[in-house]
Amino acid sequence: MTQPTQSITQPTQQSATPTQKEHVVVAGETVEQIAKSYGVPAKYLRQLNKLSGPVQPNQKLRIPLARAAVASAPRAVTSGKTMPTPATATPTGMAPGATK
Repeated sequence: MTQPTQSITQPTQQSATPTQKEHVVVAGETVEQIAKSYGVPAKYLRQLNKLSGPVQPNQKLRIPLARAAVASAPRAVTSGKTMPTPATATPTGMAPGATK
C-alpha cells in the first residue's frame, strides 16, 4: 500500500526585529524635531530619505531602528589605539598602583 506524499513548506522567516520604522510627518514638524524624537542624526535622516528641503505634512519618512543593535555590536579598534576599561582606569591625580 502506497502513502500519498505530502509537501511541507516552511513559512518564510522575517527578521525578529525590524530595522526601520515609518513616520508620517505632521504639519509643523521639522526633520530636526523628528530626528531628535527618534534619537538619530538629522543629517542621516535626510540622507536615508533623500531629502533636499523641508518635509511636508503626510510625507512618509523611513526611520532607522537599529541603533540598539549598532550600539551593542563589537567595534574594531584601529591600530595603535586602546580603549580603557573601568577596571583599569585610574582616578585623576593618582599614580597607577597608588591607593587612597
